[in-house]
Amino acid sequence: MNSNLIILPGNGPTNKEWAEKARDFFASHFKSVTIQYYDHWSNNAELIDIDIELKKLTNVVNTLNGDIVILAKSIGTALAMYAFYSKSIDMSRITKCVFVGLPPEWVRTNGFDIDGWSTAFTIPTTLIQNDNDPVATAEDIRKEQVGGKFKNMTLIELKGDDHVYGDFDEIKKYLVG
Repeated sequence: MNSNLIILPGNGPTNKEWAEKARDFFASHFKSVTIQYYDHWSNNAELIDIDIELKKLTNVVNTLNGDIVILAKSIGTALAMYAFYSKSIDMSRITKCVFVGLPPEWVRTNGFDIDGWSTAFTIPTTLIQNDNDPVATAEDIRKEQVGGKFKNMTLIELKGDDHVYGDFDEIKKYLVG
């Protein structure tokens, strides 16, 4: 309970509900829980503005006292990598990351340099990926890792054929403690 949790949801506005469920589930395990609500959810833009969200994330990190754990889903994983790569946040305060549903091809297609960003970070990171996630399967991620990408992440493969990641009991195994 000494760490702060920051939740970085996926791109679509439906991820607000996922983030709030995660907050409610994990609240008793952390000193504080902060959800990053993306600006594009309220201005009807289709895609995250990564630079605006990076500034918001930096401000949140700077206002929190103590260690920080990050739970990121989908585009939130790219935002976390971008924050580490840009050195916008004090990485020494980030003790752990749990990423769920990494979407490498979607992120690349939308013009984000996930390959460059992922080389820069050394934070202990667990990557949870469903074996049949329609955005990227666990096998897709494994192939990327064999090719030298996302090498600082420990891949955990779960049974699943969606991109929801709502089994918080499973996520808790890697996030808490």
